[in-house]
Amino acid sequence: MMQRYAKRATLLLVVLLESSILLFLPQTKLRGSENQNAQPVNLAVFIQGQLSVKRKGWTSYAPVVFGTNLRSGDLLRLDDSSRAKIVCSDLTLREISPGIVGVPCEEAQPLLRRADGSLINATRSWPGDGPYPIVLSPRRTKLLSQHPVLRWTAVEGASTYLVTVRGRDLYWSSRVQSATELKYPDNAPPLVVGVDYKLIVQTADQSSSAEPGLGLGFSIISAKEKKIVQDEEKQIESLGLPPGPTQFLIAHLYASHDLNAEAIKRLEGISDTFKVPAVARLLGDLYLNIGLLRQAETSYLSSLNLSIEAKDEEGQMLDHLALARIYEQALGNVKSANEQLDATLAIANKLGDDYTANEVGKRLAELKRTGT
Repeated sequence: MMQRYAKRATLLLVVLLESSILLFLPQTKLRGSENQNAQPVNLAVFIQGQLSVKRKGWTSYAPVVFGTNLRSGDLLRLDDSSRAKIVCSDLTLREISPGIVGVPCEEAQPLLRRADGSLINATRSWPGDGPYPIVLSPRRTKLLSQHPVLRWTAVEGASTYLVTVRGRDLYWSSRVQSATELKYPDNAPPLVVGVDYKLIVQTADQSSSAEPGLGLGFSIISAKEKKIVQDEEKQIESLGLPPGPTQFLIAHLYASHDLNAEAIKRLEGISDTFKVPAVARLLGDLYLNIGLLRQAETSYLSSLNLSIEAKDEEGQMLDHLALARIYEQALGNVKSANEQLDATLAIANKLGDDYTANEVGKRLAELKRTGT
């Protein structure tokens, strides 16, 4: 069983993206707990015509688009002249029957799971606001590859970077001219399973170590879990889907195994050619997971625009929720957070999602009362 961040203790905003619910509960993340309660993900991957969903507790149907997560208890409505397929969490491909039906997925052990969203550090600061380089990859991730591409942000005026990887019994460094990425060389000391490593990038007077927060390192996945991931990846490839959906599903699979860096790489590789809200939204989730809030905001805004174009009402609601979370906790920007929550409330009311509407209404009232 892979290990995840688990939740329990400080008062922070939680967005349950797959549940369409905004909750404000006590919680924190603890590295190293097993994610036994991960929610299965069943993803719509092919829609020809019109497919809509009514979640438990909703009074109206909303359009289903590529990447919509369908859960047990949902009602699906498919026109007689339409066709739709979903990939269930056990990596089987199922066709939706016409009419009003349930989700045709068995409650088997899920291989695709919902990626837990990382909590935002409530320091009211963004990585990248300072003059130091920010590590982009690998950070807060497991890795399949023992020779990852090391990436960081450019620092104005810097032409040389000292790049260091350190861990137990390992210290490797190299100087890089002008570039902001470098593959960990084949002749460098081997990265081994069971060791936490950290990438540090320095200029003449600044270091990526200045970024606040813990758990910014990376580790190599075990041989046993690597074999599991590779076998599951082959299952996805055997479904015979087009390249865009295939890469999206593989990225989701990687995220299920905490392979955040390689999931992001897959999504970034298709984001310019496979422009659907689900790709941008999953990128936002993963950037948020590893603490890259500027990139998360950009991805959620992109997903929001794509959701508007696709008339994906639930997708718009999810993006507004995520942006509200970022603006309130990371920036302390109450005005922007209010705008995003107002937009969420309008959509929740339209869908008849009373629970979300009530929770968002409470939060709006709290923000108005406290002004924070």
